[in-house]
Amino acid sequence: MKPGITVASSTLTAIAALPYIIDIVRGRAKPRIASWGIWLVVQTVGTVSSFAAGQLPTACYTALCAAGCAAVVVLGWRHGSREFAPLDAVCVTLAAEGVALLAVAQLVPGLIPMSWAVAVSVGTDLLAYLPTFHHAWVNPDEEPWLPYALFGAAAGLVLYVTDFNVLVGVIYPTYLFAADSAMVVMILASPHYGNAPSPGGARGFQPEPMMRLSAGSAQWRPVTGRDWRQTQLRG
Repeated sequence: MKPGITVASSTLTAIAALPYIIDIVRGRAKPRIASWGIWLVVQTVGTVSSFAAGQLPTACYTALCAAGCAAVVVLGWRHGSREFAPLDAVCVTLAAEGVALLAVAQLVPGLIPMSWAVAVSVGTDLLAYLPTFHHAWVNPDEEPWLPYALFGAAAGLVLYVTDFNVLVGVIYPTYLFAADSAMVVMILASPHYGNAPSPGGARGFQPEPMMRLSAGSAQWRPVTGRDWRQTQLRG
């Protein structure tokens, strides 16, 4: 059962990025490049640490998450937001610390627990998530909910088969399950959800203009702000 669930979670993770990538190419999704770039680094740290700890389900999950993040960064460079806020600078610093801790943990076993690097990386991931949470609440139509739902479902499957005695294999899927689920709730519960402008620039259904009787021509005319009586008199 464990190999089958691992394959299923990996498949879900791989599929999850496709709707987001398609929406980026079509110009519907506008990812924050800074956040996704930081997530790429963080997920890479998670992948290396999980492989080192022998936690294959978590390692496969984070590896595919990292691949999806890389694709979003590359394809979203043109259509996404390149804003780099002070919070992003803090996240970059923490991500670098996570990489450094992982390197020390790998090179000098026993000096620094691998879980420290994972904990720093998870904290960095959460900080990088905060601007995206805000973006999802304010502009939910620029953040498709389906990819996050699939990522969360894949994390849930990983948790089902992971070894809870190994902290490294538990921290990442637990956090990502909670974060991705919260993202879905933020998007669907936003009061702005479904209010994106249509391609023609109008929001939703636009009723036909009201009609009124023109005094000059005794014909019904649409109310557009113009005085049809003046038009007829000039005619």
